[in-house]
Amino acid sequence: MLNHPAPSVTQIKYELGKLKKHELIKVDITDVGCRMCNEHVIDFSNLKYHLLERHAINIDPKSSDGLLPFKVTRNNFTCTICEQKCDEYKSLNHHMNVHFQNFFCEHCGIGFITPDRLRTHSLSHETGSFPCGSCDKVFRSRNAKNEHYATVHKKVKRHRCPHCSEMFRNYFQRNKHVSSVHGLKLKEFRCNFCPKVFTLSGKLGVHIRTVHLKLKRHACDVCEWKFYSKSELKEHMVRHGGERKFQCNVCKKAYARKYTLREHMRIHENDRRFVCTVCGRSFVQNCSLKHHVKVHHPPPSIKTITAFQDVLT
Repeated sequence: MLNHPAPSVTQIKYELGKLKKHELIKVDITDVGCRMCNEHVIDFSNLKYHLLERHAINIDPKSSDGLLPFKVTRNNFTCTICEQKCDEYKSLNHHMNVHFQNFFCEHCGIGFITPDRLRTHSLSHETGSFPCGSCDKVFRSRNAKNEHYATVHKKVKRHRCPHCSEMFRNYFQRNKHVSSVHGLKLKEFRCNFCPKVFTLSGKLGVHIRTVHLKLKRHACDVCEWKFYSKSELKEHMVRHGGERKFQCNVCKKAYARKYTLREHMRIHENDRRFVCTVCGRSFVQNCSLKHHVKVHHPPPSIKTITAFQDVLT
């Protein structure tokens, strides 16, 4: 690790002056100790009790510090309070909302450290129609629209390589860089219920909820079907809306999903990518190939197989 010179009192006061109201001071408590007796302590809470009991310092151990504690070490982003492991500092910083719930959301009751964090979260509850000003996409929340605009159109790079100054737009680009450029093995998150391994803790969580716990948390308001993800629910809602906004410019047929239109366009392009391995006939759609195989190349019956074995023996 690099050694950084200790900041002067003037520098500390200057930085403190830039803090917003209610914002806590982020501090590294990797090496916390008492300057009066040089005894090492675990964290600020133990330090306050140490000062009170050992040195009779007039201090309230239960008072608020106004500090947000971290232990900063390379490739290790672990919460100093509950020891939960995160895959990067950004995730750890967001996790700290769990322990310092100073401001609460009126809609869902989730707590946050500062009003700014609460304000950002509240955007996720603004439902409606939020069109992107740079393309024809429309989002159900302002938060989703802002995220789309930042990553797709402004190409904001928010994810820094932990080993150099390179920045990336998403986790996958960063992880690929870490593996190919620095030659390091990516952190793995293993499922406790099956052999599956993931490179992101969030992906592991989704896997456990959907595959092992079978949690379907997204319910349809019309027919009460439930789905594992928002994307599945969104696909399902097309059935109720009946809106067919994706039209073929050749035959004018309209479809509810862009994917279905793409599949349809292969008919006009004569794109026969599905080939029968038995006779070599090709088809535009996979379902046509399956029907062909079922009709013209059915699997042999048990009676035929038994008769064939009798001939061999």
